[in-house]
Amino acid sequence: MFKKSIIVLLVSIIVIEFFSFIATKLNLLIVNHEPNYIYSQGNKWRVENTNWGSWHKPNYKDKHSTKCFSVIYESNNIGARDVNDYFKNDKDKSLILLGDSMAEGFAANIENTFAKKLEAKLNKKVLNFGSAAHFGPLQVKILYDEMAKFYNHDEIILFLNLNDDFVDNNWNFWNTKIRRLRHRPYFIKNDKNEFEIFYPTQNMSNFKKKLYEFYFFNVQGFLTKYTYTANTLKTVNSVLGKYRVRQINKDKHIKEKPNFDNTHSYFIDDKLSINGTLFSLEEFFKISKDIKKTVVLIPQVDDLVRIESGETFKNLYWYRKFSRLLKKYNTKLIDLSEHFSSKEYKKMRHTCDHHWNSSGNLKVADLVYFLNYK
Repeated sequence: MFKKSIIVLLVSIIVIEFFSFIATKLNLLIVNHEPNYIYSQGNKWRVENTNWGSWHKPNYKDKHSTKCFSVIYESNNIGARDVNDYFKNDKDKSLILLGDSMAEGFAANIENTFAKKLEAKLNKKVLNFGSAAHFGPLQVKILYDEMAKFYNHDEIILFLNLNDDFVDNNWNFWNTKIRRLRHRPYFIKNDKNEFEIFYPTQNMSNFKKKLYEFYFFNVQGFLTKYTYTANTLKTVNSVLGKYRVRQINKDKHIKEKPNFDNTHSYFIDDKLSINGTLFSLEEFFKISKDIKKTVVLIPQVDDLVRIESGETFKNLYWYRKFSRLLKKYNTKLIDLSEHFSSKEYKKMRHTCDHHWNSSGNLKVADLVYFLNYK
């Protein structure tokens, strides 16, 4: 019986892979990517075993390569992206960097990250608490409250990558995804119409959490790298996601319907995502109120093109509310859309990835240094 089950399983895998191969070659799927046999995904050092979700294994080294870059990721004694260890009893005041993959230095070797470029200009350590893998403002707040704030610092720089940060912690958005059961926090509205923090894994055993973490960072990467089956699974995920969106929009108990078809960046018009994100930011500002803070807004090339064509975002709901929040907590804003053209910004990114290349990290570090310290 066991042998027969194994045979059925193997045959099923082969049939699915064959179907996926044919469908991909004929462009029949929503996702039709070729496997990247020769590239490394750079996910082996990532974990999701903290209250803020995504983080890194301590003292770990991993390789990430694509057709346009090849880099090494290294973590220190606490799992932060650095080759230098961090200690809570350090007598010198440091600068803390917070944010998602842009802060972490995704697609960059350590010496080419924003953190190291800025650190080289300052007579001061930059402690990099950035993390990739869909890392939003709610996670920033929890990470700072539970880890970063205990390290001696007198300044914070927070990266806000608007293309992702408005939806990174919106449960109504992620509830439409197969990956919705990852161990990470989300904001939801309770019966009193107030935001609160929600973990989809809160009643899940540690073993099951480990399984989901293993799938997201290992199995998914393996399938994407070596199989056409990944395209079929991603297509199924997309179809199921659209179905769940329809179900959410039919749910009368959800008063604020997320606008899944709208941009998530500078021109967003999704009040649930906006209000939840600004709720998360204010919670972070409250616990860091006595520390000097700078928020760096990060655009996409499409945002810059729209701005250059005459569109404005400063009269939009999110920006007006965001500006009041910054003023309330005496926080400085550096908006990269005011300093780079779409043409220049495109050259600051990798050709096969939207993250900054070495030149991009250096230019942003130069700008922040000029505006904050000159």
